[in-house]
Amino acid sequence: MRLEITGLAGGGRGVARSGGKVWFVAGALPGEVVDADVERERAGIVEARTREVIAASPWREPAPCPVAGACGGCDLAHLQRAAASEVLRSAAVGALRHAPPVLADAVREAPVRVSAMGWRLRARLRWDSAQDVLGFRAARSHDVVTITPCRVVSPLLLRALPEVAGALSRAGAGDGELEWIEDLAGEKAVAGWRGGAVPEGPLGGLAGFHRLTGDGTIAPGGWGETGVEMHLPVPLRVPVGVFFQGNRHLVPGLFATMTELVRAADPVRVVDLYGGVGFLGAAARHAGAGDVTVVEASRPAAAAARRNLPDVTVIASAAEAYLAAPGAAAGTLAIVDPPRTGLSRPAAEGLVRWRPERIVLLACDAARFGRDGGRLLACGYRLESAELWDLFAGSHHVEILASFSRGAA
Repeated sequence: MRLEITGLAGGGRGVARSGGKVWFVAGALPGEVVDADVERERAGIVEARTREVIAASPWREPAPCPVAGACGGCDLAHLQRAAASEVLRSAAVGALRHAPPVLADAVREAPVRVSAMGWRLRARLRWDSAQDVLGFRAARSHDVVTITPCRVVSPLLLRALPEVAGALSRAGAGDGELEWIEDLAGEKAVAGWRGGAVPEGPLGGLAGFHRLTGDGTIAPGGWGETGVEMHLPVPLRVPVGVFFQGNRHLVPGLFATMTELVRAADPVRVVDLYGGVGFLGAAARHAGAGDVTVVEASRPAAAAARRNLPDVTVIASAAEAYLAAPGAAAGTLAIVDPPRTGLSRPAAEGLVRWRPERIVLLACDAARFGRDGGRLLACGYRLESAELWDLFAGSHHVEILASFSRGAA
Protein backbone atom coordinates (compact mmCIF):
# COMPACT_ATOMS: atom_id res chain seq x y z
CA MET A 1 0.00 0.00 0.00
CA ARG A 2 1.37 3.42 -0.96
CA LEU A 3 0.90 5.96 1.82
CA GLU A 4 1.68 9.61 2.51
CA ILE A 5 2.92 10.10 6.07
CA THR A 6 1.43 13.18 7.69
CA GLY A 7 2.54 12.90 11.31
CA LEU A 8 4.17 10.86 14.01
CA ALA A 9 2.36 8.77 16.62
CA GLY A 10 3.33 8.44 20.25
CA GLY A 11 4.96 5.08 19.55
CA GLY A 12 7.30 6.53 16.93
CA ARG A 13 5.36 5.23 13.92
CA GLY A 14 4.43 7.42 10.99
CA VAL A 15 0.73 8.26 10.68
CA ALA A 16 -1.22 8.11 7.42
CA ARG A 17 -4.88 8.02 6.45
CA SER A 18 -6.16 5.97 3.54
CA GLY A 19 -9.36 4.11 2.68
CA GLY A 20 -11.14 5.47 5.74
CA LYS A 21 -8.52 3.93 8.03
CA VAL A 22 -5.70 5.29 10.16
CA TRP A 23 -2.34 3.71 9.41
CA PHE A 24 0.57 3.51 11.84
CA VAL A 25 3.68 2.75 9.82
CA ALA A 26 6.96 1.58 11.33
CA GLY A 27 10.07 2.98 9.66
CA ALA A 28 8.33 6.03 8.21
CA LEU A 29 8.79 9.74 8.94
CA PRO A 30 6.48 12.74 8.50
CA GLY A 31 6.46 14.08 4.94
CA GLU A 32 7.47 10.78 3.36
CA VAL A 33 5.71 8.67 0.76
CA VAL A 34 6.24 4.96 1.40
CA ASP A 35 5.08 1.56 0.27
CA ALA A 36 4.07 -0.41 3.35
CA ASP A 37 3.08 -3.96 4.21
CA VAL A 38 0.22 -4.64 6.63
CA GLU A 39 1.23 -6.27 9.94
CA ARG A 40 -2.16 -6.29 11.67
CA GLU A 41 -5.55 -4.60 11.36
CA ARG A 42 -8.41 -3.93 13.76
CA ALA A 43 -11.41 -1.57 13.94
CA GLY A 44 -10.25 0.94 11.34
CA ILE A 45 -6.63 0.94 12.52
CA VAL A 46 -3.84 -0.64 10.49
CA GLU A 47 -0.33 -1.32 11.74
CA ALA A 48 2.16 -1.60 8.89
CA ARG A 49 5.87 -1.61 8.18
CA THR A 50 7.73 0.34 5.53
CA ARG A 51 8.84 -1.81 2.60
CA GLU A 52 10.22 0.96 0.38
CA VAL A 53 10.65 4.72 0.73
CA ILE A 54 9.39 6.45 -2.40
CA ALA A 55 9.99 10.04 -1.26
CA ALA A 56 12.32 10.48 1.70
CA SER A 57 12.25 13.05 4.48
CA PRO A 58 15.35 15.23 4.92
CA TRP A 59 15.37 13.78 8.45
CA ARG A 60 16.04 10.26 7.16
CA GLU A 61 19.37 8.67 8.04
CA PRO A 62 21.01 7.68 4.74
CA ALA A 63 23.07 4.84 6.28
CA PRO A 64 21.08 3.35 9.19
CA CYS A 65 22.37 0.58 11.42
CA PRO A 66 22.50 -2.58 9.29
CA VAL A 67 20.86 -4.75 11.98
CA ALA A 68 18.08 -2.28 12.84
CA GLY A 69 15.48 -3.90 10.59
CA ALA A 70 15.86 -7.30 12.23
CA CYS A 71 16.58 -6.20 15.80
CA GLY A 72 13.64 -4.97 17.85
CA GLY A 73 15.61 -2.35 19.76
CA CYS A 74 15.89 0.86 17.73
CA ASP A 75 12.60 1.82 16.10
CA LEU A 76 14.02 5.20 15.02
CA ALA A 77 17.31 3.95 13.57
CA HIS A 78 16.18 5.54 10.29
CA LEU A 79 16.24 9.02 11.89
CA GLN A 80 19.24 11.34 11.73
CA ARG A 81 20.52 12.33 15.15
CA ALA A 82 20.28 16.01 14.16
CA ALA A 83 16.49 15.63 13.92
CA ALA A 84 16.07 13.65 17.14
CA SER A 85 15.00 16.64 19.22
CA GLU A 86 12.11 17.57 16.95
CA VAL A 87 10.94 13.99 16.40
CA LEU A 88 11.09 12.95 20.05
CA ARG A 89 9.15 16.05 21.08
CA SER A 90 6.55 15.34 18.39
CA ALA A 91 6.21 11.70 19.48
CA ALA A 92 5.81 12.72 23.12
CA VAL A 93 3.16 15.30 22.29
CA GLY A 94 1.33 12.68 20.22
CA ALA A 95 1.30 10.33 23.22
CA LEU A 96 -0.26 13.11 25.34
CA ARG A 97 -3.33 13.64 23.14
CA HIS A 98 -5.64 12.44 25.96
CA ALA A 99 -3.71 14.23 28.75
CA PRO A 100 -4.49 17.66 30.23
CA PRO A 101 -3.44 20.31 27.66
CA VAL A 102 -1.04 21.96 30.13
CA LEU A 103 1.16 18.85 30.00
CA ALA A 104 1.24 18.68 26.20
CA ASP A 105 1.91 22.43 26.00
CA ALA A 106 4.84 22.10 28.41
CA VAL A 107 6.32 19.19 26.49
CA ARG A 108 5.89 21.06 23.20
CA GLU A 109 8.15 23.81 24.57
CA ALA A 110 10.46 21.61 26.65
CA PRO A 111 14.20 21.34 25.98
CA VAL A 112 15.40 17.96 24.75
CA ARG A 113 18.66 16.45 26.02
CA VAL A 114 19.75 14.45 22.97
CA SER A 115 22.18 11.57 23.35
CA ALA A 116 24.98 10.39 21.11
CA MET A 117 25.00 6.76 20.06
CA GLY A 118 27.09 4.08 21.76
CA TRP A 119 25.16 4.96 24.90
CA ARG A 120 24.31 1.59 26.45
CA LEU A 121 26.13 0.75 29.65
CA ARG A 122 23.50 -1.88 30.53
CA ALA A 123 22.18 -4.56 28.24
CA ARG A 124 20.10 -7.71 28.51
CA LEU A 125 21.01 -10.26 25.87
CA ARG A 126 19.38 -13.57 25.03
CA TRP A 127 21.29 -16.77 24.26
CA ASP A 128 19.60 -19.00 21.67
CA SER A 129 21.32 -22.36 22.11
CA ALA A 130 19.78 -23.89 18.98
CA GLN A 131 21.17 -21.13 16.76
CA ASP A 132 24.32 -20.35 18.80
CA VAL A 133 23.32 -16.67 18.80
CA LEU A 134 23.81 -14.17 21.63
CA GLY A 135 21.90 -10.97 20.88
CA PHE A 136 18.68 -9.00 21.20
CA ARG A 137 15.15 -10.11 20.43
CA ALA A 138 13.75 -9.45 17.00
CA ALA A 139 10.84 -7.00 16.77
CA ARG A 140 7.62 -8.53 18.17
CA SER A 141 9.26 -11.94 18.34
CA HIS A 142 11.06 -14.36 20.63
CA ASP A 143 13.67 -14.94 17.93
CA VAL A 144 17.21 -13.83 18.80
CA VAL A 145 19.22 -11.84 16.25
CA THR A 146 22.90 -11.02 16.15
CA ILE A 147 23.63 -7.39 17.01
CA THR A 148 27.00 -6.92 15.29
CA PRO A 149 27.59 -4.09 14.43
CA CYS A 150 25.06 -2.50 16.82
CA ARG A 151 25.35 1.28 17.18
CA VAL A 152 23.90 1.70 20.68
CA VAL A 153 26.12 -0.70 22.63
CA SER A 154 29.76 -0.05 23.48
CA PRO A 155 32.88 -1.28 21.69
CA LEU A 156 33.66 -3.21 24.87
CA LEU A 157 30.47 -5.27 24.53
CA LEU A 158 30.88 -5.79 20.79
CA ARG A 159 34.44 -7.07 21.30
CA ALA A 160 33.32 -9.47 24.04
CA LEU A 161 30.30 -10.95 22.22
CA PRO A 162 32.05 -13.54 20.01
CA GLU A 163 34.17 -14.91 22.86
CA VAL A 164 31.25 -15.09 25.32
CA ALA A 165 29.01 -16.72 22.73
CA GLY A 166 31.73 -19.22 21.91
CA ALA A 167 32.17 -20.09 25.58
CA LEU A 168 28.43 -20.64 26.03
CA SER A 169 28.37 -22.87 22.96
CA ARG A 170 31.36 -24.97 24.07
CA ALA A 171 29.80 -25.37 27.52
CA GLY A 172 26.58 -26.66 25.97
CA ALA A 173 24.59 -23.94 27.74
CA GLY A 174 20.85 -24.06 27.28
CA ASP A 175 18.79 -20.99 26.45
CA GLY A 176 19.43 -18.19 28.91
CA GLU A 177 19.76 -14.50 29.54
CA LEU A 178 22.91 -12.46 29.98
CA GLU A 179 22.93 -9.20 31.94
CA TRP A 180 25.73 -6.75 31.10
CA ILE A 181 26.83 -3.75 33.15
CA GLU A 182 29.84 -1.52 32.49
CA ASP A 183 31.19 1.70 33.92
CA LEU A 184 30.59 5.16 32.48
CA ALA A 185 33.93 5.15 30.65
CA GLY A 186 33.26 1.78 29.00
CA GLU A 187 36.48 0.36 30.42
CA LYS A 188 35.25 -2.33 32.82
CA ALA A 189 32.29 -4.72 32.56
CA VAL A 190 30.69 -7.49 34.60
CA ALA A 191 28.18 -10.03 33.31
CA GLY A 192 25.38 -11.94 35.00
CA TRP A 193 23.87 -15.18 33.72
CA ARG A 194 20.43 -16.65 34.13
CA GLY A 195 20.62 -20.11 32.68
CA GLY A 196 22.82 -22.57 34.56
CA ALA A 197 26.57 -22.73 35.14
CA VAL A 198 28.77 -19.75 34.31
CA PRO A 199 31.59 -20.36 31.79
CA GLU A 200 35.05 -20.33 33.33
CA GLY A 201 37.14 -17.19 33.16
CA PRO A 202 38.93 -15.12 32.21
CA LEU A 203 36.59 -14.44 29.34
CA GLY A 204 35.85 -11.65 26.88
CA GLY A 205 37.70 -8.96 28.81
CA LEU A 206 35.13 -9.23 31.61
CA ALA A 207 36.07 -8.27 35.16
CA GLY A 208 33.57 -10.83 36.48
CA PHE A 209 30.84 -13.28 35.48
CA HIS A 210 28.17 -14.49 37.96
CA ARG A 211 25.01 -16.51 38.16
CA LEU A 212 21.87 -14.52 38.91
CA THR A 213 18.64 -15.56 40.57
CA GLY A 214 15.29 -14.33 39.30
CA ASP A 215 15.32 -11.22 41.49
CA GLY A 216 18.86 -10.22 40.52
CA THR A 217 20.65 -11.67 43.56
CA ILE A 218 24.16 -12.89 42.78
CA ALA A 219 24.34 -16.64 43.40
CA PRO A 220 27.40 -18.79 44.11
CA GLY A 221 29.31 -20.24 41.20
CA GLY A 222 30.74 -17.19 39.47
CA TRP A 223 34.11 -15.49 39.38
CA GLY A 224 35.69 -12.03 39.55
CA GLU A 225 34.19 -8.70 40.49
CA THR A 226 30.46 -8.44 41.15
CA GLY A 227 29.84 -4.91 39.87
CA VAL A 228 31.28 -1.68 38.53
CA GLU A 229 31.71 1.80 39.95
CA MET A 230 30.03 4.82 38.37
CA HIS A 231 32.34 7.79 38.85
CA LEU A 232 29.85 10.56 39.67
CA PRO A 233 30.12 13.39 42.24
CA VAL A 234 28.90 10.72 44.66
CA PRO A 235 30.54 7.46 43.45
CA LEU A 236 28.08 4.58 43.13
CA ARG A 237 28.86 0.88 43.09
CA VAL A 238 26.38 -0.96 40.85
CA PRO A 239 26.22 -4.76 41.10
CA VAL A 240 25.29 -6.76 38.03
CA GLY A 241 21.62 -7.76 37.96
CA VAL A 242 20.07 -4.56 39.36
CA PHE A 243 18.63 -1.51 37.64
CA PHE A 244 20.70 1.55 36.79
CA GLN A 245 20.04 4.27 34.25
CA GLY A 246 21.50 2.89 31.04
CA ASN A 247 22.75 5.95 29.12
CA ARG A 248 26.42 6.70 29.77
CA HIS A 249 26.27 10.04 27.97
CA LEU A 250 23.28 11.46 29.89
CA VAL A 251 23.68 9.94 33.37
CA PRO A 252 26.09 12.69 34.54
CA GLY A 253 23.76 15.42 33.24
CA LEU A 254 20.73 13.81 34.85
CA PHE A 255 22.60 13.66 38.16
CA ALA A 256 23.51 17.35 37.83
CA THR A 257 19.96 18.38 36.91
CA MET A 258 18.46 16.54 39.86
CA THR A 259 21.06 18.18 42.11
CA GLU A 260 19.98 21.59 40.83
CA LEU A 261 16.27 20.86 41.32
CA VAL A 262 16.79 19.72 44.90
CA ARG A 263 19.10 22.62 45.71
CA ALA A 264 16.59 25.14 44.33
CA ALA A 265 13.73 23.58 46.33
CA ASP A 266 15.78 23.47 49.55
CA PRO A 267 13.52 20.82 51.15
CA VAL A 268 13.57 19.73 54.76
CA ARG A 269 13.39 16.11 53.60
CA VAL A 270 13.79 14.17 50.36
CA VAL A 271 12.14 10.80 49.74
CA ASP A 272 13.37 8.91 46.66
CA LEU A 273 10.71 6.37 45.72
CA TYR A 274 11.85 3.60 43.34
CA GLY A 275 15.37 4.55 44.43
CA GLY A 276 17.44 1.70 42.94
CA VAL A 277 21.08 1.78 44.05
CA GLY A 278 20.66 5.39 45.19
CA PHE A 279 21.35 7.34 41.97
CA LEU A 280 18.82 10.16 42.40
CA GLY A 281 19.06 9.99 46.19
CA ALA A 282 22.79 10.56 45.83
CA ALA A 283 22.08 13.66 43.73
CA ALA A 284 19.79 14.94 46.49
CA ARG A 285 22.48 14.29 49.08
CA HIS A 286 25.04 16.05 46.88
CA ALA A 287 22.65 19.04 46.71
CA GLY A 288 22.91 19.38 50.47
CA ALA A 289 19.73 17.63 51.57
CA GLY A 290 20.36 16.44 55.11
CA ASP A 291 17.42 14.08 55.49
CA VAL A 292 17.19 11.65 52.58
CA THR A 293 15.22 8.40 52.41
CA VAL A 294 15.62 5.90 49.57
CA VAL A 295 12.76 3.42 49.05
CA GLU A 296 13.50 0.40 46.85
CA ALA A 297 11.61 -2.88 46.43
CA SER A 298 14.55 -4.88 45.04
CA ARG A 299 16.58 -6.22 47.94
CA PRO A 300 19.87 -6.44 45.98
CA ALA A 301 19.43 -2.82 44.84
CA ALA A 302 18.48 -1.64 48.34
CA ALA A 303 21.57 -3.37 49.75
CA ALA A 304 23.71 -1.55 47.17
CA ALA A 305 22.06 1.75 48.10
CA ARG A 306 22.98 1.19 51.76
CA ARG A 307 26.61 0.65 50.79
CA ASN A 308 26.63 3.64 48.45
CA LEU A 309 24.89 6.05 50.85
CA PRO A 310 25.73 5.08 54.44
CA ASP A 311 24.36 8.36 55.81
CA VAL A 312 20.96 7.94 54.10
CA THR A 313 17.93 5.97 55.30
CA VAL A 314 17.31 3.06 52.92
CA ILE A 315 14.04 1.14 53.16
CA ALA A 316 13.70 -2.16 51.28
CA SER A 317 10.02 -1.84 50.47
CA ALA A 318 7.64 -1.38 47.58
CA ALA A 319 6.60 2.22 47.07
CA GLU A 320 2.97 1.23 47.63
CA ALA A 321 3.75 -0.13 51.09
CA TYR A 322 5.87 2.87 52.05
CA LEU A 323 3.17 5.31 50.96
CA ALA A 324 0.75 3.78 53.46
CA ALA A 325 2.58 5.76 56.18
CA PRO A 326 5.12 8.10 54.55
CA GLY A 327 5.48 10.65 57.32
CA ALA A 328 5.28 14.42 57.13
CA ALA A 329 4.38 16.10 53.86
CA ALA A 330 5.38 19.65 54.80
CA GLY A 331 8.84 20.50 53.56
CA THR A 332 9.17 17.18 51.71
CA LEU A 333 10.31 16.72 48.14
CA ALA A 334 9.40 13.32 46.65
CA ILE A 335 11.45 11.96 43.76
CA VAL A 336 9.29 9.55 41.77
CA ASP A 337 10.97 7.42 39.10
CA PRO A 338 8.55 4.52 38.47
CA PRO A 339 8.94 1.76 35.85
CA ARG A 340 7.69 2.28 32.30
CA THR A 341 4.19 1.25 33.34
CA GLY A 342 4.06 4.34 35.55
CA LEU A 343 2.54 4.60 38.99
CA SER A 344 0.29 1.76 40.04
CA ARG A 345 -3.14 2.83 41.24
CA PRO A 346 -2.25 2.21 44.93
CA ALA A 347 1.00 4.17 44.53
CA ALA A 348 -0.75 7.09 42.80
CA GLU A 349 -3.48 7.16 45.44
CA GLY A 350 -0.90 7.01 48.22
CA LEU A 351 1.15 9.81 46.69
CA VAL A 352 -1.74 12.26 46.31
CA ARG A 353 -3.09 11.34 49.74
CA TRP A 354 0.32 12.13 51.21
CA ARG A 355 0.60 15.45 49.26
CA PRO A 356 4.33 16.16 49.63
CA GLU A 357 5.19 19.80 49.06
CA ARG A 358 7.07 19.09 45.83
CA ILE A 359 7.26 16.14 43.45
CA VAL A 360 9.92 15.53 40.83
CA LEU A 361 8.60 12.91 38.40
CA LEU A 362 10.87 11.06 35.98
CA ALA A 363 8.51 9.25 33.62
CA CYS A 364 9.81 6.55 31.27
CA ASP A 365 6.77 6.73 28.99
CA ALA A 366 5.05 9.87 27.68
CA ALA A 367 1.52 8.43 27.84
CA ARG A 368 2.06 7.33 31.45
CA PHE A 369 3.40 10.79 32.19
CA GLY A 370 0.11 12.15 30.89
CA ARG A 371 -1.85 9.85 33.17
CA ASP A 372 0.29 10.31 36.31
CA GLY A 373 0.91 14.02 35.77
CA GLY A 374 -2.79 14.50 35.12
CA ARG A 375 -3.57 12.94 38.50
CA LEU A 376 -1.22 15.39 40.19
CA LEU A 377 -2.81 18.37 38.43
CA ALA A 378 -6.29 17.15 39.38
CA CYS A 379 -5.20 17.08 43.03
CA GLY A 380 -4.00 20.67 43.04
CA TYR A 381 -0.36 20.39 41.97
CA ARG A 382 1.17 22.89 39.54
CA LEU A 383 3.59 21.92 36.80
CA GLU A 384 6.71 24.06 37.19
CA SER A 385 9.14 22.65 34.62
CA ALA A 386 9.58 19.85 32.11
CA GLU A 387 12.52 18.45 30.16
CA LEU A 388 12.82 15.56 27.71
CA TRP A 389 15.72 13.14 28.03
CA ASP A 390 16.81 10.95 25.11
CA LEU A 391 17.90 8.13 27.41
CA PHE A 392 17.08 5.46 24.79
CA ALA A 393 18.73 7.03 21.75
CA GLY A 394 17.69 5.40 18.50
CA SER A 395 14.17 4.70 19.75
CA HIS A 396 10.98 6.71 20.27
CA HIS A 397 11.20 6.21 24.03
CA VAL A 398 11.88 9.52 25.74
CA GLU A 399 11.90 10.21 29.46
CA ILE A 400 10.16 13.29 30.84
CA LEU A 401 11.59 14.98 33.92
CA ALA A 402 8.94 17.22 35.45
CA SER A 403 8.75 19.23 38.64
CA PHE A 404 5.43 19.82 40.42
CA SER A 405 4.63 22.01 43.43
CA ARG A 406 1.66 21.69 45.73
CA GLY A 407 -1.11 24.26 45.67
CA ALA A 408 -3.22 25.25 48.62
CA ALA A 409 -4.89 22.35 50.45
